[in-house]
Amino acid sequence: MNNLRKLRKERGIGQVDMARNLGIGQSSYSRYESGISDIPTDILTKLADFYGISTDKILGRDEEQTEFGKQIRIEPQLVPEDEYMIPVVATLRCGFGRTGEAIFKERKPVPVSYVKRWGPDIVYYEAVGESMSPTITPGDLLITVPGPGWEDGWIVVVDVNDSDTIKRIYRSLDGGIDLIPDNNKYKPMHLTPEELKTYNVAVLGHVVKPIGPDL
Repeated sequence: MNNLRKLRKERGIGQVDMARNLGIGQSSYSRYESGISDIPTDILTKLADFYGISTDKILGRDEEQTEFGKQIRIEPQLVPEDEYMIPVVATLRCGFGRTGEAIFKERKPVPVSYVKRWGPDIVYYEAVGESMSPTITPGDLLITVPGPGWEDGWIVVVDVNDSDTIKRIYRSLDGGIDLIPDNNKYKPMHLTPEELKTYNVAVLGHVVKPIGPDL
């Protein structure tokens, strides 16, 4: 059960005002608060920013999920006060092609708030190619949460037949998935349910924040 009702009442805010702050209708917000409807990613992000807490705390989760399904707890004493160093693990082409093996290159800093929000397993991927422009441009460092979980509209790192790409992902009406570039000069890719069974398709992680090359 999520903590929306508790958080709202602690702030002394009515549902109508809370919905107005989020730019949605009161009925929609009421469904999120009661758990009738799932909270969309963009609304969840706005709520986290409004309350100054992690999305997991809003959803009532005390622990983060790692790539391998283990549950870990972020201990505050393990995180430096002002920054946290995470690895740059790969150079990925923002298109249907592979640039080489994902290798450890260096470590770069992120604010501690990022680690508290998305977990200590976050990594940087360096973008190459223009299929996700203007959202992601060549040289951008992409803060990425490893793991197979995703929701419609998320930007994911996905392996298709041993070829890595970064695209938006959607469930299609036929039960397959669509991989969509933000740059309309590039063609989307549709994978049917049959192709998902025969192809080697795996979501490796999702991008939570593109950052310019100069940090």
